[in-house]
Amino acid sequence: MYKRRARIRFWHAEDGEKARRAAELAYRLGGDWVEADALVGVGNGAADPWPDLLIALDCSHPPALPLAPHTRCKCWPCSDGGQDTRQRILGILGGLRLLARLDHSGAPAEQDV
Repeated sequence: MYKRRARIRFWHAEDGEKARRAAELAYRLGGDWVEADALVGVGNGAADPWPDLLIALDCSHPPALPLAPHTRCKCWPCSDGGQDTRQRILGILGGLRLLARLDHSGAPAEQDV
């Protein structure tokens, strides 16, 4: 089903360390399923086609960032950077694994693409 890893960008308006820690945690928990990076502030003003999912940390509504048409945005208000963030990342990974089981495929990192 998946030809490549899902690309997740963690965004925080001011705390780059929190975004970076979330990206590292996502990669550590599911590096065979996701690629992750972090962004702080407003970016460069152009829609970046890289992420499939933008996760806005400590945000109750989507940030005013230009997004590519395929990029979806999720807001994680009051993210603690710890257990709460871990559980949410595990939820994303569980969803990817569940979808892959539908066609009996494995993680994208396990396939020769």
